[in-house]
Amino acid sequence: MSNWLTKKKIILSSILIVFIALIGYTTYLYLNFKSTMEAIHNPIQQEETKNAIASNNAPILEEPQKQDSTTPSPITLLLLGIDQLEDTPGRADTILFLTINPETESMKMLSIPRDTYTEIAGLDFSDKINHSYAFGGMQMAHATVENLLQIPIDYVVTINMEGFKELVDLLDGVEVENEWAFSNWGYDFPEGTITLTGEEALSFVRMRKQDPLGDFGRQIRQRLVVESLLDELSSLNLVWQVPSILDMLREHSETNITFDEIKQFAKYYKPALNNIEQLHFEEGDGRIENGIWYYFPSEKELESIREQLKNSLTIEK
Repeated sequence: MSNWLTKKKIILSSILIVFIALIGYTTYLYLNFKSTMEAIHNPIQQEETKNAIASNNAPILEEPQKQDSTTPSPITLLLLGIDQLEDTPGRADTILFLTINPETESMKMLSIPRDTYTEIAGLDFSDKINHSYAFGGMQMAHATVENLLQIPIDYVVTINMEGFKELVDLLDGVEVENEWAFSNWGYDFPEGTITLTGEEALSFVRMRKQDPLGDFGRQIRQRLVVESLLDELSSLNLVWQVPSILDMLREHSETNITFDEIKQFAKYYKPALNNIEQLHFEEGDGRIENGIWYYFPSEKELESIREQLKNSLTIEK
């Protein structure tokens, strides 16, 4: 009987130690996550954004919808992949606009060509849309994309290319379905399902000269990688990788999303990741103006895309 009681005490003590350790690690993750979100938080000044848009004679946009804990609203999200050289502000090499509707559990994803010729919000000239980040950081990029799409952007997330590579490696790679075989930067990408390291993923999304679709093919590959990343990030198997991911975010990312808001995302918006529809520009005109190559969107197609995006944000009354 004594041996049995001793074994029981040992088992109970072991369970208690594991339980305390789990509570301690969970608390550590919570506090680390909260402090990371505070460190990378960069609020968007909506009034400044509206004034910047108005200065370009564009309609002033309505205030973005706010969600609360009982009635989550559809949201819009701008993802910017920043190509940043040392001691430079960088340019938005990847520009993805997302609408997320928790009621329909669906998402629309639009890839905006980085060479799109458009008004730079707050300035008195037009240029490539990716230059907006170089001119005024996240704030001006946010205002410029709003101005182009005429849809309020609730949230912005930026990550530079070094952070992108680190994130992919921290997730043990991303899996994509490659439509045709090619080589770039010394890497071979066969047709079919492939798993990419961080450096390979960067090479995969940035190649465009060999692509018969040019920059549009590049946009397709960007969306494939982003979808795979979102799927990996929503996985419950990341708990031990979270500290490393948070360290990466502190060094390479910024956002206007708050800690409290991101908790709502996990609760209400995750199901939309299973229903993503991709939109893209096809009917524009790429040409050289004053020695520089620009992409000029078709106004008719641009208006159609605006309507599709707006409709994806509607909810049943």
